[in-house]
Amino acid sequence: FCLQFVTMALFCGTRLRACFKLSRLFTSSATLRDKKWEILLNTKRQIPAIGLGTWQAKPREVGAAVEVALRAGYRHIDCAHIYGNETEVGKALQRCITEGVVKREEVFITSKLWNSDHASGDVVPACQLSLNNLALDYLDLYLIHWPQEIKKGGRVTSDDVIGYDKERTSVCWKAMEGLVEKGLVKAIGISNFTITKTENLLKTAKIVPAVNQ
Repeated sequence: FCLQFVTMALFCGTRLRACFKLSRLFTSSATLRDKKWEILLNTKRQIPAIGLGTWQAKPREVGAAVEVALRAGYRHIDCAHIYGNETEVGKALQRCITEGVVKREEVFITSKLWNSDHASGDVVPACQLSLNNLALDYLDLYLIHWPQEIKKGGRVTSDDVIGYDKERTSVCWKAMEGLVEKGLVKAIGISNFTITKTENLLKTAKIVPAVNQ
């Protein structure tokens, strides 16, 4: 199974043009769409190895970055609820779909469950919120963003951090597996997990993580 996530995160912002100028040195529209640049996941679906990261992308700039990327041939957009820009990403994606630049099934969309939503009852609503913000019916990949948990509504401070607990992570993962059963996501995975934490999860997981980003 694949537990290695290969991606090139081109963060946008004031350096948007420089990023894409640099990317042309080693990518082209044809290269980006070449099947040899895709990785077979344990779900038997392909994930593009080269994608656009949206972390630290500024408001009113990230949408332009997504549109430029899709028109240039990128077919993988990496998102997360905590990035705070999924609504703008979703609008840009929908514009490209409406204009015929891409079809939904041609684009691989990744998002992530934030640390405050690890509780079993919070996983589905958190995923649904990302889906609503992105204006999508399903995600291609949904990750547990970090193995560490924080209190509901809390921030990453000493007072709000619960930390890592393998039993609580196992419960969270069971809820993640439920997302696949509900058809809300095509694949699930993890992010920022060490080897030990990954091995702990595998002891109880019914669905093996497709990715460790």
